[in-house]
Parts: sequence; C-alpha cells; structure tokens
Amino acid sequence: MSKVLSAITYLKQLNPRVVYTPHHERLSPCNAASIVSKYDIVLDCTDHPAVRYLISDTCVLLGRPLVSASAFQTSGQLVVLNCPPGQGPCYRCVFPRPPPPESVVGCGEGGILGPVVGVMGVLQALETVRLIARGLGYDACGEQGDKAEDKAGDKAGQNEASQVTMMLLSATGHQTTFRSVRMRGRRPGCFACAESSRLSLDTLASSMDYVEFCGTAKPVSLLQPNERISVQKYAALVSSPDSPRHIVLDVREKEHFSLGSLPGAINLPMSQISRGHDFSRLIPPQQLHMPIYVVCRMGNDSQLVVRKLKQRQMDNGNEPCVRDIMGGVRAWKEAVDPTLPFV
Repeated sequence: MSKVLSAITYLKQLNPRVVYTPHHERLSPCNAASIVSKYDIVLDCTDHPAVRYLISDTCVLLGRPLVSASAFQTSGQLVVLNCPPGQGPCYRCVFPRPPPPESVVGCGEGGILGPVVGVMGVLQALETVRLIARGLGYDACGEQGDKAEDKAGDKAGQNEASQVTMMLLSATGHQTTFRSVRMRGRRPGCFACAESSRLSLDTLASSMDYVEFCGTAKPVSLLQPNERISVQKYAALVSSPDSPRHIVLDVREKEHFSLGSLPGAINLPMSQISRGHDFSRLIPPQQLHMPIYVVCRMGNDSQLVVRKLKQRQMDNGNEPCVRDIMGGVRAWKEAVDPTLPFV
C-alpha cells in the first residue's frame, strides 16, 4: 500500500466525515499548479528543499496561503507564508538560497524524536484551523480581510501585514522551549513574489529546475534507462576496436577536471552551461553530429546537462544522441580506473 493510501486509511478511522483526495504522483513543476489550484490552503509537510521551493512558488502564483512546518532531531519550526496572498513573504524571502546539498540530511539518517513531529503537526493543524476560522482575507497579525483592504493604500499597513513570526521548538537540554522570531517582510528583489518577478505558470512548468537550483549530494534518477550507460559498459565501448567516434563532455569545474578525467574528455563546467554557454564552441563543426556522453562528479549534474542538450538538439531539428555516464567520475574510479583522482 502506498504512503498516500496508508495515510488516508488511518485518517478515515479518526474522522470518516472528511473527504480525502489521494494524488498518486510526485509533485513536479508540470503538475504542481493543477494540484494546488484545487485547494484554498496548502500545508507543506515535506522534507526536501527542492519540493519546498516548488510548493512555495506555486502558492505565490495561485494566491494560496502556505503553512510550512518542519522537524529534525529535537527541533522544529513553523511559519505561515504568502499570507495574505500578494503581501506576505514567501519561502524564498525567508530562505533566498537553498542549503548546501551535503548539509541536507533526512530523518532516517539524522534521526528524529517522534513527539517533536507530533507537536509540529498539531501546531500546523492549529494554525490552519485558525486561518479557516478567520477567513482567507486576514493578514499575518490576524486582522480581518476588510480591514486589510482598507489599508491597501497605506504603506505602513502593508508593512504590518507582511510581518511574519516563525515559531521555533527546541526539545534539547533540560526543558522544552518555544520561541517566536519576527521575520522580515517580503524581499523587494525576491525571484518569486517581487513586483518585478518573471515567474509565471508557464515558466514554472517549462523552465524551472528545482533539482538544479538546490543541488543534491545523493544519486538521483532523472533520465530513462536508455538515456544512461554504466561506467562498465562505457569502458567496454571505448576499449573496443570498433568503438564509434563520440564526444565525452565533462561538466565538472575546471579545477577538478585538471586533476584527472576520462580519456579524451573535453570540459565545460556546469556553472557555465547554466549561464547559457554552448559546448559546441569547444569542438569542430564536423563533429557536432557525433554521440555525446556526459560525465560529472557523481552522476547528478550530468543528467541535467543531458536533458538540456537533448532539448537543444530537438529545438534545432536534430535527432538527439546524448547519454549520461552513470555514477560519474566516482563510479569510474571505483569500477574502472582506481588511479584516477577524485575530489
């Protein structure tokens, strides 16, 4: 039984009068708007930065208040975002930059005290009930919607409406403590909710890549099996006397590439690709039709590049022949060439 159905089965035992709607799909930029648009308030109970940014961006675009809670080890935090819609700060205002990928640890690895999750969940539910009871036009300080509208032309009123308080729970030490921290309001230059923001439902579905934005220190799978090749198979391919001519594109930063690389590889760092640099400038035009194998440090960035290159080739009317070398340089070192430096 899936987690969704398991949760609904348990919830129906607690309250069978509520209508529970399962969504048997992962939330993505392509389906987020269609799912969120069906609801008036969104509760973020996820545990990964990429999904949190996606949920917040979607709530901003659709004008939905977001009740965000998190728990880790013996600590928790709760904050209401995009409230009132169009005035309250969003997740990007509070956390403009995602945490380093290597610092993101799941509860299964870092541990979690069960009651902490329960407390944060209850507080999240309580905050949601409070929002429903007051109506969706209130501000973060609890004023009614009509009063907030009366202050629409008052700059001080708007500033007050945009103030947000984050609740922090700490169960460490000799006693459990709660703290309230006043957060800054909306950031003028916020990517998602600023007046000059270019974020739209179209760009959300077509060009937003949250995995690339947040990065990941764990292996991910973004491609179909036929779009990837193992290091063992690639090693056999290049050692064969009938090996077809191809291009090996290494997307690590040049400092890492200079220490060692796969035979014949050319280097165009992921950071430059993200800024729009074209790898075709590195190779002669007559070789552009060759198959391309992309490698990175651990096999994550290379998948993102494969998607970009395939899309670019299809836009140019060419049949894409781009594959990812699974596991990256680390897998090559472990399975093929143990002398290759890996940093």
